[in-house]
Amino acid sequence: MRRRRGGLTVAGLVVLAAAAGCGGPAARAGDPGAATAPAMRIVTDMRGVRVAIPATVTRVATVSDGFVESVMTRLGVVRTLVAVGSSAQQRVWAYRFPTAGGRDVSVTDGMGTMRALHPWMADLPCANQSSSDALSYETLVAARPDVVIARVGDCTIGSSPDAVTRLGHVFASTGIPLVVLRSTTDYRGTGTETLHAEIDVLGQVFDQPHEARALAAELAAVETLVRDRVATVPADRQPSVLYLGLASGARASGGAAYAWGLDTAESWMIERIVGARNAFRGPGARVLLNAEQILALDPDVIFLPTSAGFHPQEELAQAPYFAELRGLRAVRSGRVHALAWSPMNCARRLEYPLDLLIMAKGAHPDRFADVRIHEWSLHFYRRLYSVDHGQAMALRRAQWLEWTVTAAF
Repeated sequence: MRRRRGGLTVAGLVVLAAAAGCGGPAARAGDPGAATAPAMRIVTDMRGVRVAIPATVTRVATVSDGFVESVMTRLGVVRTLVAVGSSAQQRVWAYRFPTAGGRDVSVTDGMGTMRALHPWMADLPCANQSSSDALSYETLVAARPDVVIARVGDCTIGSSPDAVTRLGHVFASTGIPLVVLRSTTDYRGTGTETLHAEIDVLGQVFDQPHEARALAAELAAVETLVRDRVATVPADRQPSVLYLGLASGARASGGAAYAWGLDTAESWMIERIVGARNAFRGPGARVLLNAEQILALDPDVIFLPTSAGFHPQEELAQAPYFAELRGLRAVRSGRVHALAWSPMNCARRLEYPLDLLIMAKGAHPDRFADVRIHEWSLHFYRRLYSVDHGQAMALRRAQWLEWTVTAAF
């Protein structure tokens, strides 16, 4: 989907930035009453640009679908947020789908982890209310941030080079420092190393490099756990898996569902960590497939990510509009697993180890028989965000992972 350009001109942003500052004439260098310039630090962002930011950052605006905010939560600086760029931080979702027997199945109170953990975020100024809206630069500027942190590759921005260029021009005109991260989607095909690099940059921004490294190490440890357990699986015994998006837009476009190809972070996780084989061997993300193409792939296991909505296992197995896919061996054998609800999930976020463990257990149930996702997820949330047991359970509910409890998965 092509995003419309923001409606405010660069000149208008300069005026707005000036208006947002303190009133009165600017002090000239050498004046007795001139204010002391604030101490500054230099951060090198993922464009390779050296960005001067205040030594102590106290006001932050983000253009992110949850990743930046989650790292800020871990670093203990989330309360410096003064504006967000994505309504994924603020909304509560519900979905319903019909079954062949005429019964409706519904899920309610789905939230991104940051909305669930920080309800106050719903009251922050938001620069983007829906995926079809242009990003409101003026909303971010009006919040008077010390720095804007933008994540290229998230749904709010996309990964077009033009998006990076425009962001740079807009915020250069306001004098507000812009720190750019490049997500797993923007570096398509290179896996999770990019995400770890993003964490490192945020550690620089908030002057917490040691905690940032500790966070990246924790995430990497989960990857190592999975790799170690599947290391001895022979190549000819690796299950074929299909990462299948059931968005209604696929049916509206004449297909059945979307697939993720070999050059995506999702496929990288499947083939480089989980020890499985991506059944779809083509390139690209969200590639439209019809029912015949999916039936021809006939994977051993199917994983259902967030795809313009939440899609539980029951939808593929029971919804009348998927009747043609009932013959898939994964459906017949019950090897269809829903991944964690992650609204605006164009790029991986801090909770990606949850999906990784679900995929690993789904692909190799014998090697992960001792890993109970419904219990592991609670420990993961508690460690990741330093929350208590009740908050961890709330996060599990918000990500619609209660099916792991019911299924003892």
